Amino acid sequence: MKHSYCIALFSLVLAMTVNAQDRPSETLFGSGDYQGAANVRSTQVFRSISAALDALPALPSPEQVSSDAAKYIADSLTYAPYNVALQQSLLARQYEINDIDARMLKTQQKQAQRGQAAMQQYNKNVEAGLMPSQQEMMQILMSSGINLDKASEQQIMDVVAGAIAPKWGVSKDEYLKIVNMAQRSPKQTEVYLQTNHPELYKRLYAANKDGLNEEVADDTRNDRFGQLGEQINALQQQLSAASDAYQRYSAAGLRDEFYQDWLASDEAKQIDAIEKALWERIDQWVRGLPVNTTEAPYPGWWVDERKKENALIDQWNKRAAQRWVSEIAKNQQFTAVFEQAAALEEENERLGKQGDPDNFIYLMNKRQLLIIFNQLTNLFLPYRDAMLFPCVQHLEVDGAAHLGKG
Repeated sequence: MKHSYCIALFSLVLAMTVNAQDRPSETLFGSGDYQGAANVRSTQVFRSISAALDALPALPSPEQVSSDAAKYIADSLTYAPYNVALQQSLLARQYEINDIDARMLKTQQKQAQRGQAAMQQYNKNVEAGLMPSQQEMMQILMSSGINLDKASEQQIMDVVAGAIAPKWGVSKDEYLKIVNMAQRSPKQTEVYLQTNHPELYKRLYAANKDGLNEEVADDTRNDRFGQLGEQINALQQQLSAASDAYQRYSAAGLRDEFYQDWLASDEAKQIDAIEKALWERIDQWVRGLPVNTTEAPYPGWWVDERKKENALIDQWNKRAAQRWVSEIAKNQQFTAVFEQAAALEEENERLGKQGDPDNFIYLMNKRQLLIIFNQLTNLFLPYRDAMLFPCVQHLEVDGAAHLGKG
């Protein structure tokens, strides 16, 4: 009687379980979460965007995300170490921006001092009758008829020459000749003035003797530094747009899409049918067990059927993982943006070594590029989401019926 009661109770529980799970396949769909690698270390520290890109691993393959075990191996050997290296790199460079700011401030102070000295020197030339005053120069330019906003440097120089040449006692052409010569060779100009314009030389020397050696030539790199700065600013906007776009395309939304794909798949339908038939067969098998049986391993045919189901699961996981990784790859533009940033960083550094390392525009570019460097963690977002593939979980292939004591 007790044995009959136990079998009846087991059959009731089994029936309730099967009825509650009209589709056992629903419970097999994974969350995508996985056990990440622990205590991972890396000796890499990236000092440039280019170095971080050179070490960037490929996106996980479908095989690397199609099971929890495969995910753990891929994360341990490849992705977690790279992520650690990124974090270490950001930490190592966190104080660089302070150094750049200090250098920029020092450069600004130098430029202000030079500007002050240049203005004092200009005023001495005005007092010596060698230059028109600032107010006079502005009136001359405005009355010249040229559009100052659109005028070329040559047009403005022509007006300036017409204003200064009479004060020097030379023709406009001679003034332009002397100025152009001074830009190429100050020493040659000095000899030329002493030989051909001795009185002008004396007047210029008297007015500028304290500042003749203080003049600093314009940095010929400035135009290109400025162009690089414009491109860097444009890249910052692209990076922000790429980040916004990627956030809108979330792995969570993709997971919902794949859940529906799984439920509609032939594999899920076959598993539901196999499970239903399997547990009906188990019910009959339990009824045929000897009296006083308390526990009985499921028969070989149960194991074989479960293995068939797991093969179907592997089949869907393989096909779906391929699509999942492809979807992740095509919906992110981080790598392309950072590749452009790396090229700009390399050129900015190369130009920086070709002259004064404290050029203000170079330092400003370097600062902006460091801000982009600090966003390198965006590179890892697609890798994280690729690893979140919600692989369907395997069914147990070992089991036993527990019937209680007879």
